Amino acid sequence: MDNGNLTDIVLQFSKNPLIFSLVLILALVNWNAEAQKFKLLIRSEIRLTNIRAFFTILGGMAISNFTPARSGEYIGRGLLLKKLHPIKVVIATVTGNIAQVLMTYGIGLSCMVVMAFFGDYGSVWQEFNKVWMLVMVMVLICLLIFFIQPLLRWLKPRIPKKITKAFKLIKKYDRKLFARVVAIAFIRYTVFAFQFFLLLQLFSNFSLPVYTIALIPIAYVMQSVAPVPAISDIGVRVFVTTLLFGGLLSDNAILHAVTCLWFINLILPGLIGTLYLLSSTIRTR
Repeated sequence: MDNGNLTDIVLQFSKNPLIFSLVLILALVNWNAEAQKFKLLIRSEIRLTNIRAFFTILGGMAISNFTPARSGEYIGRGLLLKKLHPIKVVIATVTGNIAQVLMTYGIGLSCMVVMAFFGDYGSVWQEFNKVWMLVMVMVLICLLIFFIQPLLRWLKPRIPKKITKAFKLIKKYDRKLFARVVAIAFIRYTVFAFQFFLLLQLFSNFSLPVYTIALIPIAYVMQSVAPVPAISDIGVRVFVTTLLFGGLLSDNAILHAVTCLWFINLILPGLIGTLYLLSSTIRTR
């Protein structure tokens, strides 16, 4: 981003310090919600304080920002929880991500149906030809959750005993626990969506109609199908947002809003997580 655009962003935030503060507070809520989700899923193996869970999440983001489909998230969290079997960290992280994917696809696809039938966004379906693939992924996830116990019984004699012990963690995930995880995922999703809507409003001088908040879940679904590293997916985010909001907002407003959302929610926590990873590595030497 050139200096002119950066100056515009700073000026806009300086004119609206309350909105800027609210966006930052929502970012903290977003990160903390992810931390609480992970803490809940791993608590049968290790008791994490809120602070440690928080920085473990940021440590995971430090690596996931540079890897496709956030695959490095497991590595970062594993490095900070060395006493746990890596597979247990992966299981807890994947389970939390499944809950988040259910929110992204469930709410996003519902909004796509509503906007296609009741708004002038039918062309979105033509541009986005992977809808049915997402529906199938969501169905497969639901089937996996429902049949996870029989699947584990089938896998048990076919995998090494060390790995089998790690997989026992899944047996501790009952419906009540997963319901709590889904509730936290919904809170995180809502916060993230509202944060984006605030930024779009801010850089459009609050001219965006309120009903267009329903387009944000659609944007998140469309962005999710591009398996690129988080640090380089800003182009995808700008393209998708322009496709959906281009008739309502200027290109600059979209670029500024997307850039701020990308930096505050991905790059900033990743930088903090990198510092935490480095300091943790130094302390353990």
